[in-house]
Amino acid sequence: MQFLLIDDHALIVQALSLLLKTRFPDAVVHTGGTAAEARALAARHGESTDLVILDLNVPGVTTPTSLLEELVALNPALKILVLSGLVDAASITRVLQLGAAGFVPKTLDTGMLTRAIDFVLQGGVYIPSRLLSEAQKAGFISQTAGDLAPQPEPGVHLTQRQTDVLQALARGYPIKRICRELNLSEGTVKTHVAAIYRAFGARNRTEALIGAKRAGFDILI
Repeated sequence: MQFLLIDDHALIVQALSLLLKTRFPDAVVHTGGTAAEARALAARHGESTDLVILDLNVPGVTTPTSLLEELVALNPALKILVLSGLVDAASITRVLQLGAAGFVPKTLDTGMLTRAIDFVLQGGVYIPSRLLSEAQKAGFISQTAGDLAPQPEPGVHLTQRQTDVLQALARGYPIKRICRELNLSEGTVKTHVAAIYRAFGARNRTEALIGAKRAGFDILI
């Protein structure tokens, strides 16, 4: 397993690194504390990374979500779990709409954080139930997270190979692992991923999986 951990607080980095290496003994954890370091790590390791844990507020960001937007644009298939001290409903909704695979507050206990990481690695979109309830009450999120994704056209059809790639995306595989699992070139996999995004009117992996689930595809989310 390979992780990118982006946070400028040394104690949080140390604690999360220990958590990841305890949970996944073979884990390789690359750490960065600024937006520039995050960009460099994503460019160098993004294709082989299983999960990015990202603090939105690190030195070098221009807006609260600018770094997340840059990382998604650099690699739309990158799985990103946002770790933040901002827990208002608007922030939660915004990061999910931008393509994050989950949102956890920095106050979350170790057990819940471990479950959140596992859930996102399995292809789920994680929001703590308390935060989801608050967001729903505020009117930012409807009763299901699926409402965050654009409505797909009725009768969405994927080829068998596209369906295979979709299932691999749902399992949380990065592009390079999908290439190995399906014995396809990187260019071919990226072409299939782009076609899947178009089919569901999605801008990123999270929206594609939500759209696929709503369209009746049997995937975990």
